[in-house]
Amino acid sequence: MGFLGKLFIGFIAAVVLLGIVGWIVSKRNAGRKGSGSDQADEILPEKTVNNVLDVRDRFNRARYMDEDGK
Repeated sequence: MGFLGKLFIGFIAAVVLLGIVGWIVSKRNAGRKGSGSDQADEILPEKTVNNVLDVRDRFNRARYMDEDGK
């Protein structure tokens, strides 16, 4: 087995090791999921998402432009 064969086996070993670590972490997080709250499980709260959508909507900004600073 030449240099490329050893390199390939090392790459496959690294992928398998990362897969095993990922599987262990997912099992650990699945066990903890039952004890967490719903708010902590959300990636972004709905209020934040709505604020981002409002900022990107140029008509919404024009509609409420006279209310700035209130």
